[in-house]
Amino acid sequence: AVNENSLKCLNEFLASSSAQERGQPKQLVFYIRSISYSGEEYLREVKITLSTTDLRATVMKILNCFGLSDAHVPKATQNDNQSTNRPIDWHPSFYTAMGRDNPFGINNRSIVLTLRSWLRMNIERSRSHQEGMRYIQNDIARLLHKFQTDLCLQAIRFDSAWGIQHFRGCLMSFDRLFKTHPKFLKHVLKGKTLVFSNCTGVSRLGEVVLSSEDVPQTWITMLKSVSAYEAVLARLPTMEAKLSDLLCQAQVVRREKKLGHIMAEDYELLLNRVLNSLRRCQDYVFATFNGKDLSHLQVRVEGESNPLMLSSLGQFLIPASVPGTMMVDFIKENMDKAELILKDIPSLLAHEEKSRLEALEFLSLLELQKDESVTPAQMISSCSRLIEESWRLLDPPSSSGGVTLQGSRLRVSHYYSVMQDGLICIPWDWVGEDDL
Repeated sequence: AVNENSLKCLNEFLASSSAQERGQPKQLVFYIRSISYSGEEYLREVKITLSTTDLRATVMKILNCFGLSDAHVPKATQNDNQSTNRPIDWHPSFYTAMGRDNPFGINNRSIVLTLRSWLRMNIERSRSHQEGMRYIQNDIARLLHKFQTDLCLQAIRFDSAWGIQHFRGCLMSFDRLFKTHPKFLKHVLKGKTLVFSNCTGVSRLGEVVLSSEDVPQTWITMLKSVSAYEAVLARLPTMEAKLSDLLCQAQVVRREKKLGHIMAEDYELLLNRVLNSLRRCQDYVFATFNGKDLSHLQVRVEGESNPLMLSSLGQFLIPASVPGTMMVDFIKENMDKAELILKDIPSLLAHEEKSRLEALEFLSLLELQKDESVTPAQMISSCSRLIEESWRLLDPPSSSGGVTLQGSRLRVSHYYSVMQDGLICIPWDWVGEDDL
């Protein structure tokens, strides 16, 4: 909805610019998908302030803000600069005498939105959503308990961008399936983790994944072939051990992203490609590391063409498409940095959890979580500042401008939002009253 409104405003501004009409400066906000340095997807906020009637300058500014190429934009000609059809820049006294608002008298400094001011505008909406979805939450809790008990599941969760109502719909469909195939489902799923996500199969972690967009008949077809994945899962540790040998005993680890499950058979193909790349350059590996033991380093094979990078957890994220020599060079250049992160990460994660629990208690929250793209350091910073600001966030609502987070569910993310179930999302670097 934010992107749609901004596009409408942008269209109006471009139309007025092409007609050489002078309007008030506009600030547009867009949310675009980006990949963080940890390899996780998140929504990045892009703010664009438009104030010129120069159509070319406006287009160039938009392209630059989104990091897009402007090579295809025609260069400005001398005739463009000598155009006589230009708007008149009136002196401020003209607008005063005519009783009109000066479109250029607006403070160009962008309005800073503080956490407290945003909460004042949205906390009641969150409470309304939370109360309205309470019966759905209760229904979900009932079905989760039923499946975990009757099917002896290790765990069951929902990893999808769809809302809570969609999760309930998945559980109700699965419940109907369970009523018609109780013995079969218990035999197939006993002791396993069941995940409703955006794909169907068995993940590289051995979790049974059902797409929330598929019909129950498709689920049954896949569940009948779950046993066939056992052979694939059994081959993965052997292939990871071979990869470790080719990388001087570096640890090969797996970690599933919430919205990016890699199926077992796909992971096998990715491992095979990386193995072949390294086999072709073993002399280069030996010459680069000189037989050094890298067992203290961690490597994750992530996707087909993801960026080659070092994650916030100190793990090397390796895409299958990268050449072996480039992979080796990158590991060599970032070894020291990875060692420092891996050394500090246990205490950092412990500090993060401690900060989260303290903020949860100080603000009397029902729940406090974070997006996968938020690093431990960012979460610690956000929680510490929430604790410092807690006296401002627990004001009685009846007081002037009062706002309280007591009884709310909070997620530390990269943007402000109220989710369908009343969950409040705030950016980790939110602005406090003392930051102005």
